Amino acid sequence: MTCSLLFTGSTVGSVVGTILLERIVNFLGQFYPSLNHCTYLPPVPFFDRLFTKDVSAALPCGVGYSPAKARFSSLVLGGLLHPLFFIIMGTARNYPSLLLAYAIAAFARSFWTGEHFCRNFYVVSTPKKPLGVLLGCWCIGSFSAPLVCQTLMAKGIPWKHFYLGSLVISVIALSLTVYSFRPTRNEFLADCNAALDAMRITPSAHSPRTDTMIQPSHEEKVRDSSARRVDARCPPNTLLLALSMPYQWAFSLFAFIYSGSETTFQGFIVTYLLTNRGSSPDTVGYVSSGFWGGMAAGRILWGYYCTGLTFTQRKHIIHACTGVAFLMTILIWFVNSTIENALSSAVVGLMYGPIFPGTLGLCNDVLPRDVHMVSMAILTAVASAGSAVLPFMTGIISNMDGMRVFCYVTVSQTVAMFVLWLFFPSSPPVRVLSPA
Repeated sequence: MTCSLLFTGSTVGSVVGTILLERIVNFLGQFYPSLNHCTYLPPVPFFDRLFTKDVSAALPCGVGYSPAKARFSSLVLGGLLHPLFFIIMGTARNYPSLLLAYAIAAFARSFWTGEHFCRNFYVVSTPKKPLGVLLGCWCIGSFSAPLVCQTLMAKGIPWKHFYLGSLVISVIALSLTVYSFRPTRNEFLADCNAALDAMRITPSAHSPRTDTMIQPSHEEKVRDSSARRVDARCPPNTLLLALSMPYQWAFSLFAFIYSGSETTFQGFIVTYLLTNRGSSPDTVGYVSSGFWGGMAAGRILWGYYCTGLTFTQRKHIIHACTGVAFLMTILIWFVNSTIENALSSAVVGLMYGPIFPGTLGLCNDVLPRDVHMVSMAILTAVASAGSAVLPFMTGIISNMDGMRVFCYVTVSQTVAMFVLWLFFPSSPPVRVLSPA
């Protein structure tokens, strides 16, 4: 049950990240389009005076919004926050510190999983939509990390060193993020021109260094500096709009049950096999790795082949996956064989693989584009809540009635997903329109 509480910390971090995500991203994306240089610092005059030689000549005439800057800054912020998880886990001396570490990790992941230029909306918006491949790589990490940690512990290395050593991977990931997503000069110029057009400012002069440098009059400087007008392209507050849409709640409920079922299965299958099947402690740990390996394969295959599928085909495939997963949980329940249970666990992972990326894709097909960013954040936060609440409830019930309840829980969860998916449309409905 104490392990389930750690997922509660993740839920808190995800909820806080979801609430603050849009505001933070919008703030990080703001910039002064009248300046002739690109800066990644927040649009605060103090920072601009530090890096501008002639402050009076470059007095900002308004605040614009740069999607490229918002994308880069939010990804880097998440990359800087997440290593704190490894540091706290590697140096923690009490349980509250572990809860704090899980909350920080979930908060940092909200910038990767919900931010509209990142894992979900950004990838889904690309022509090939390789979301399944990206989530499959995520599962490969989940598959390999326990094996690496178990190998290190078998050699007598303290488990805390595993987390401290993971800081090297964090540095590599952050470096790749900076290299891949840093705004280019063309992006900066395009955002400047778009911001100036939105603010209806016509440049009166051109700097030899850039086409977007303007020389506003003193009256314009005073008026625009006091008004601090924000670019109209800055995304509006769409959280309440997304929450007012019934499909958002429907997809969120399904994500809640799915994520809770996934975490419950992979978190308790080893304990169930040890206590109820008498499996060997030396080999039973590989069952969990088989589950993650199957999930990685399922998501990678989905990423490669889903682009050629229609809305209806994707919907039916996800439905079939929930049905096969239900049959595998029935086999685990009634077949008293460790080998068969291990194979069924791998098949469950294979069937669970396409469900989450497929759900995200269908959700984007149903909901309007202007709520995609916050919609993905809500789905991720609700899924994180499911991965905390349902395993926690399973842990409480198993403490009272034994691990035999594992099969009851997993079977009921797969049935709930199968039945709930029946009520989703088999063809693209009329897209929900946001108010003008």
